[in-house]
Amino acid sequence: MAGWVELHTHSNYSFLDGASEVDDLADAAVEQGLDALALTDTNGLYGAVRFANAAKDCGLRPIFGAELQLLDLGHLVLIARDRQGWTSLCRTISAAQLAGEKTRPKATFALVAENAAGLFVLTGCAHGAVPRAVRAGDLDGARETLARLSSVFGERLYVELSDHLDPDGPALCDTLASLAGEMGLGCVVTNNVHYARPEGRRLHDVLRCIDLGVTLDEAGNKLKPNGEYWLKGEVMLRERLGRFDEAFRNARAIADACVLDLLYDTNMPRAEASFVGKDRLPGFPVPEGHTAFSFLYALCGDGAKIKYPRITRDVAKQLAHELDVIDRCGLAEFFLINWDMVRFCKEHRIPAQGRGSAADSIVAYVLDITKVDPIQHDLLFERFLTEDSRTMPDIDLDIATNDREEVIQYVYKKYGERYAAMVCNVVTYRARSASREVAKALGFRAETIDRMAKSIDQYHVDPRAYPSSAQHPAYTTSYVRPGPAMPAPAEPQSTAWEGPRALPDTLEDLLEIFDDKERERFPLFRELTLAIADFPRHLSIHNGGMLITALPLVDTVPIERATMPDRNVVQFDKRDVEDLGLVKMDLLGLRTLSLVKDAVADIDTRHGELLELGSLPLDDPAVYDLICEVDTIGLFQVESRAQAQALPRVRPRNFADIVVEVAIIRPGPLQGNMVNPYIRRRQGREPVQYAHPLLEPILKETLGVILFQEQILRVAIAAAGFSPSAADMLRRAMSRARSSADMERLRGPFVNGARAKGVDDVTANEIFRQIAAFAEFGFCKSHAAAFALTAYHTAHLKLYYPAEFYVALLNNQPMGFYSPAVIAGDAKRHGVAILPVDVNASFAKAVCEQRSEAARDVASARGSLRADDRATHSRESRATPAAPRDTPSTSSVAPRGIPSPSSAHPVDSSRTIAAKRACRVHDVRIGFEKVKSLGEDEAKAIVAERETNGPYRGFDEFASRVGLKEEPLRNLALVGAFDAFGEPRRALLWRARDAHRTSPSFARRALSLPTSEAPALPPLDEQERTALDYRITGIPTGPQIMSFYREDLARRGVLRACDLESRRHGTYVLIAGAVVVKQHPETAKGYVFLSLEDETGISNIIIRPPTYRRYKRVLDSDAAVVVGGTLQTVDGVISVQAQRLDALTLFAKIAAREWQ
Repeated sequence: MAGWVELHTHSNYSFLDGASEVDDLADAAVEQGLDALALTDTNGLYGAVRFANAAKDCGLRPIFGAELQLLDLGHLVLIARDRQGWTSLCRTISAAQLAGEKTRPKATFALVAENAAGLFVLTGCAHGAVPRAVRAGDLDGARETLARLSSVFGERLYVELSDHLDPDGPALCDTLASLAGEMGLGCVVTNNVHYARPEGRRLHDVLRCIDLGVTLDEAGNKLKPNGEYWLKGEVMLRERLGRFDEAFRNARAIADACVLDLLYDTNMPRAEASFVGKDRLPGFPVPEGHTAFSFLYALCGDGAKIKYPRITRDVAKQLAHELDVIDRCGLAEFFLINWDMVRFCKEHRIPAQGRGSAADSIVAYVLDITKVDPIQHDLLFERFLTEDSRTMPDIDLDIATNDREEVIQYVYKKYGERYAAMVCNVVTYRARSASREVAKALGFRAETIDRMAKSIDQYHVDPRAYPSSAQHPAYTTSYVRPGPAMPAPAEPQSTAWEGPRALPDTLEDLLEIFDDKERERFPLFRELTLAIADFPRHLSIHNGGMLITALPLVDTVPIERATMPDRNVVQFDKRDVEDLGLVKMDLLGLRTLSLVKDAVADIDTRHGELLELGSLPLDDPAVYDLICEVDTIGLFQVESRAQAQALPRVRPRNFADIVVEVAIIRPGPLQGNMVNPYIRRRQGREPVQYAHPLLEPILKETLGVILFQEQILRVAIAAAGFSPSAADMLRRAMSRARSSADMERLRGPFVNGARAKGVDDVTANEIFRQIAAFAEFGFCKSHAAAFALTAYHTAHLKLYYPAEFYVALLNNQPMGFYSPAVIAGDAKRHGVAILPVDVNASFAKAVCEQRSEAARDVASARGSLRADDRATHSRESRATPAAPRDTPSTSSVAPRGIPSPSSAHPVDSSRTIAAKRACRVHDVRIGFEKVKSLGEDEAKAIVAERETNGPYRGFDEFASRVGLKEEPLRNLALVGAFDAFGEPRRALLWRARDAHRTSPSFARRALSLPTSEAPALPPLDEQERTALDYRITGIPTGPQIMSFYREDLARRGVLRACDLESRRHGTYVLIAGAVVVKQHPETAKGYVFLSLEDETGISNIIIRPPTYRRYKRVLDSDAAVVVGGTLQTVDGVISVQAQRLDALTLFAKIAAREWQ
């Protein structure tokens, strides 16, 4: 007979009361010889699905439960015996969480009793009512509690026995066992586990200190008295509790009685795959006489006539095929639910579009869920769905961020709050938060903690999230793509842990500021800070995942209150929900769609043009010129530093090129070494080769390089005769493979299939090697196509309607890579003036403003000159040697402020026409909301008062009518909001206090004091006004601040960004600017990348690890720097490899964070 099973275990999902991940607990259980383990986290089932997966991976049988903290009975352990028990757990936890406040559930015995079916109950740890009463000598109280519990649970109630070497431990266990026998109840032995192995005690102590807000030195008896709370085996526990043999056997009996499999079984028919996911679809109301499928069929027919005025044989065949698969899979309601949400968006003029693999589907396209024609762009439906698919298809719906809540409320109203909720996002410890919390618990001083936290670079990419092919165990030398690995990823990952190397590199330099205790504890601090990496900290609402269930939510999943008022959240995240086989809708907020919506509406208002972006032809050469010139600040998906490095080399000239560009600048393709081979082939530096002629039609668009996941499927179909579903299963299996043995099991069927197609074994093995090497890194083509379409639309708006584009871009911050100050500088370089806040011209948000005739003539002349210069300019011919070996070229540059096209691709005349048109209509007026200390309500009130009672006639009258506090009045004065009244800004500062005191709102609550005359004060000069713009609105309306120091910088030989283009590769240069982007990707081997802005544009700096360590404090403390280094010019990409960095103390009164 199998042995004892641990039934009381806490993981780190007990939030600061468990010191081990579920994977570690599962592994430790196997090490101890256990064949099953119960996870019983505090007040929730947060880790249950992860635990189920971890147990499955190591051959352990998972048991699911929770330890509830009852208001009237203390701690009580509930264990789900079966499906009914799971439902009881979910109902009880949900009701307790919803009855209380966030993180403070209100569970009671009555609530537990109400949902008792299918549950085993243990009396709990030392905090349970029964052991507390015994310790207090109140045996009658203990008997009374046991009687109450027994009246509900009967034989499913067990008295818990644990011995952690407490002085009264043996006596307590004896008394509890005696009481159980007296009342006819069974006992079970547990160890109340809080960490997997003995060494977890130190981390657990620190976690408890973090939770309690005390230091280790202050904690005292608030911590567990010893380190006995780890996952022990039966032999060790019997040394102390062997006298309770039946209690060991009872634990086994409970484990054997628990039969519950949560996970969605991909090897079973859909309807039976998971009891949680069974009957998953909530149902969709259809017109009388229709079934869900017949209604879907009719909708597709109508939509096809709109999308395809002439329905070709290919269109009809593909549509019929997809509808047949959807019908066989029982997914008609799934598509109708998504169609309904998009329909709602269209009716309410809310931009919405599907992306991801859903864009492979013509059904999604004719329903207008997606916007990319899968026939025209040769997409593959089987990447999205096959008849044999065992997982739910996934439709990600991007919605304009400002309107997303309206769509969510529609879904709540449609399906009811009992059946719909947002899934959670598990917020984990990042470097700074972990270092602060651990240091505080260890008793470090506040100033030390602050210095350490600030010295850690927050934005790194987690190497565990994107393992390089050389590190990944699935890829032995047989499967690694030849060639050096590329540094990646392309964009900062703001929530990623930066890896163990960050701490010693950045913190040991601070040892001189530590006191003796801190210096002594630093090794422990470093160890514990690394140990807490990825530990859950709290839950937040997922940015888009919404769960819709057929049964009430609380019958299926546990829910709790979200921080957002009147919003509940599921205790499972997106991955958990998918593993359960539940239906999740992704309603993702995309600020770019808000930008597009606002710009299109403004264009309609200003020009009377109803711009239908969806109807635009995708072959405008002027749009591609804009992108090739790396004039991409503000453009969706193509404005990043890595994109700016690739664009001059790839030079996209059609929509397919943009699709590739969006796909390749991703962590996967970069690390999979897909990017450089493609670029070399596009430039003609490397021959285009195919392993077999069968591959040429598939890989021709990407020059023989596998970039897209759809290509892997097509290669398996064409070269090995796989069915589409078998090909997709091969792709998935390859991406999950964790050993050479796993790969070898996949190789056999592939080679055999290829042999049957007439492909020799050597070639078949080479093809298999290629797709195996790229399977994990390939990007979904349909997803790239959907994003490429939005990129094209934003480029069109920037090119032809720049003022409206910049207004929408500023009004929808934060988004993209660049700050409002950089965006304003880019606008000026495109002939769009940025006008200051004005009490009689500004609105709450930024607006387009008609230019005066004089200003229009000046701007038109400037714009014409700029366009003509750019059209005729040709870069001087020069050699472009390869980048030095030690420089990771993928991350070398960012966009140039005034880029010039290559002489090989002269600007089309349409580009010149567009530029001339762009600069002669409107400018951008900054809105009140950008003024610091002026809230949204106050901004709207200023506008409402002006529209109701007429323009403001002076400073005093404005203050009297609006009644603002002193600080917003001062800030409005400092940024020139009253300049039209002809009064100096400094004088208005003096009067702001008096004006505030004489306002009606102040007069009602204060005595009137005599005002005083302002002394004669010098006016602000232009440099001071610009500095105030940065400080108060973040948007400079005058010259870029570097221009004020240009004369002095020029004397020192410091170049402008635009000057770098005329210097030769390899020369030593000096360049200065404000730091607008700083990136330190973990996978870039210690390299740091800067973007510096000056009055002419942006320059790009590469900093090698030794240089970064030497000048780190300069970068951490200064908003602007002077860089000396070697100029690198490769394929039109310009960057400077830094050798020296010096602080440029221009902005002593401007915080660095306002620049970054």
